[in-house]
Amino acid sequence: MKKLLLATALLVAVWSCTKKATPAKSETGSTTTAVATTTTEAKPSPSAELIAAGKTTYEAKCGRCHPLHATNQYAADKWVNLVNVMAPKAKLTDTEKDNVLTYVQAGAKQ
Repeated sequence: MKKLLLATALLVAVWSCTKKATPAKSETGSTTTAVATTTTEAKPSPSAELIAAGKTTYEAKCGRCHPLHATNQYAADKWVNLVNVMAPKAKLTDTEKDNVLTYVQAGAKQ
């Protein structure tokens, strides 16, 4: 019986750590998959208000479930992938997601 419980617990732990695709609903109700891209075009620097809003959201929502990563721990393109994966789990709105991404990319390593 103990072996069965251990095997079940191990199976649940492995399953909970796997990547899950979360389809996004469009305004028409059809399901699409969101794909983020990065470009090499010069972007205007983000405002201090957006960065502050992103920091607040990052600390409040991302810090609920796990220790926060330093913004300079990853490069900007890596943050795009991480935020896209974690935003649905944190139940971020599109605005919150954009603000968090602005905050983490502002401090990302070069």
